[in-house]
Amino acid sequence: MSSHCPDQPRDADLTDEAAAWLAALDAGSADLAAFEAWRDTDVRHAVAFAEVASAWRDLDRLRVARGDVQHQPETVMPAGPDRSDRRHMLRAAASVAAVMVVGGGWAYRASARDKAVTQVGERATVAAAPGLSLKLNTDSCVYWKDGAPDRLWLERGEVAIQLGSPHRLELIAPDGRFELAPGLYNARLRPTGCELAVLQGQIFDGAQKQLERGEVAVATAGQWTVHSRDGSDMARVTAWQRDTLVLNGESLDYALAEMNRYLTNKIVIGDPALSRLRIGGTFATTNPQEFLQALHSSFGVQAISGANGGIVLSRT
Repeated sequence: MSSHCPDQPRDADLTDEAAAWLAALDAGSADLAAFEAWRDTDVRHAVAFAEVASAWRDLDRLRVARGDVQHQPETVMPAGPDRSDRRHMLRAAASVAAVMVVGGGWAYRASARDKAVTQVGERATVAAAPGLSLKLNTDSCVYWKDGAPDRLWLERGEVAIQLGSPHRLELIAPDGRFELAPGLYNARLRPTGCELAVLQGQIFDGAQKQLERGEVAVATAGQWTVHSRDGSDMARVTAWQRDTLVLNGESLDYALAEMNRYLTNKIVIGDPALSRLRIGGTFATTNPQEFLQALHSSFGVQAISGANGGIVLSRT
């Protein structure tokens, strides 16, 4: 299992955010509670702020050393009360951020998140925390942190969640957040948003129940849409845990998108007319030849090895 997982937001975005907070703190216009909430939400925020603050201090010292600014002790030119308070607050904020990113420091351990990653074609089972078990599908990345409630970040791919009583879990995805009661769930990031299926249990928004067993929520830009699914649909949602892909009349385009999740050498359509084919059946995600043989037997589709190791589909 690889340890690589691209962090979101990107480093450049975090640096810009940290620099904006630094400027606001220095100017005295920052909401300190809002800053601390931003810094404490994610250890990467603390890292970015500590780095920006360190660079700012180094630049200040360099300017003094070069004579670009007149350096005077506080006893000669004391800062006014407001400026002094702001500088004290800024130094304190930078110090806390620095402590949070020191390996072995208590604050770092309290804010650090554990991580699990799978590459294409891999699956993994993780005992993440007391009462919390995770199964990662192919090409997936999650972070988690113990707490009350526990928190789970789905950064990429798909994860099955088993949450024991009496624990609660906050699931955080790029397009929304969910509060999960004890139960079984399946969360997947799709191009349209985060899809969360309730196999057992309930999902809450604050104190109000939003979803229960047999329902699926899709979060897009913080907004939910809810759909009911029957038992066979839920079985399809969890089929990946049995290394299978269940299709029920979907297009070949869709079928290939699903199968290719598990393949390093992708299957592509060489004849656009094939896209209109409708596919049904249960196929092993670990054995693409079974899928290709079914296409050949049912539709006369030929699989040709491509120059880059992939497979091109065409009519015989």
